[in-house]
Amino acid sequence: MLLDRDSGPITCVRTFFFGEGFVNSEDEYRALLHEVTIRLAREEVLRSARGDEEIIHAIKMLDDLSPTLNLLSEHLFEWYSMYDEEVMPSEDAVKEILKRREIPPAMRTLAQNLIDLYKSRGTLIEYIQDETTLIAPNLANLAGGLLAARLISIAGGLGKLARMPASRLQILGANRAMFRHLRGAAPPKHGVIFQHPLVHASPRRLRGTIARRFASKLAIAARIDYYSGEVREDLAESLADSLPGHAAVLTRASDARP
Repeated sequence: MLLDRDSGPITCVRTFFFGEGFVNSEDEYRALLHEVTIRLAREEVLRSARGDEEIIHAIKMLDDLSPTLNLLSEHLFEWYSMYDEEVMPSEDAVKEILKRREIPPAMRTLAQNLIDLYKSRGTLIEYIQDETTLIAPNLANLAGGLLAARLISIAGGLGKLARMPASRLQILGANRAMFRHLRGAAPPKHGVIFQHPLVHASPRRLRGTIARRFASKLAIAARIDYYSGEVREDLAESLADSLPGHAAVLTRASDARP
């Protein structure tokens, strides 16, 4: 609870902020209140000593859920092709299958289960994005919630990611490419950060340079998140300034496909 040296416990935060001159307008008050709320939420998550562990479990579950969905969807549409050969597999198509009265009960149950799994995946993605923004706001701002969570998961935690050199972060997740490199192939230029449009949408000849500079900024963001928690809005602009040519327009955080 906020305390006033002269009048004891403060019962109205709004009155206190205006009275002490912390804010001079409603816009400033709401902005400050938003910042305080975010900081308190982040500290509460960190105090739970489970913040990045929750993210690690959630992203692993998402990575297992996606291929399961694809496999079940493939089997469902192969079966349903007996009733309609022209239907294209999609979540909306599964909903349409449920409307068909002539399909057998087992197919209807499978379709309903798929719908439930799609909803579960959506809920899981939203949770990962929200939780990563609280735990690692700078990393999430640069990489997007899902990619940031995946980096934390592969590294084994935000602390390990923060202590990792940028050159290692750049190829994090490129295990197969590293094994091929040990057998004589060229070294990998990027790992899981390839999922970000900043890297995969860039010309092939620039990907190595862009991946290196992107990884450098991600490493800085992870260290700030872990050691201070200060939100640095200038990191994205700094990244854009360091990139060659048109790649700078892609620096806005964008979640990669699940």
